[in-house]
Amino acid sequence: MKMESILKYIAGGIVIKGLYDFFTIETKSPQRRIFISHSWERGSEDYLSLKKKLKEHNVKIYDHSIPSHKAFDEDKREELEKIFRNQMIYCSKILVIANSGIDKNSFVMTEIKIAKELKKEIIAIKPYGQYSMPTFIRNHATKIISNNINSIIKALQHGHE
Repeated sequence: MKMESILKYIAGGIVIKGLYDFFTIETKSPQRRIFISHSWERGSEDYLSLKKKLKEHNVKIYDHSIPSHKAFDEDKREELEKIFRNQMIYCSKILVIANSGIDKNSFVMTEIKIAKELKKEIIAIKPYGQYSMPTFIRNHATKIISNNINSIIKALQHGHE
């Protein structure tokens, strides 16, 4: 067999493999690793609402947020900082629902501080009908978006800008 024939077989195989993959492998949207800032102790309606919205629109995420069955004692600040750091380390984005009632001394500020240390993208989500946002969130957010699914999807799809 001549080299020319061998090259034709190889090229043909590559073309057939490419066509096979094109027609049989479904395209998958990437699964984003995120951490959603929230507190189980102080109410988590915003967190649950955001999770529901993402699920309803089939947005693929791996949620590194602390689940309800692993809720912790919020009085143990040092322990919490370790937990937050461990949960955030493999995330690409940290979502903060920027309610105007969030206090600067809350754990949201601790989460933001850790996210900045880890060089994570911090996306502040401004709730519907809210005109103001805590200054400490506004000052540290990488991006501020509205609380609609299109803005959230776009923020999750794009890399750190």
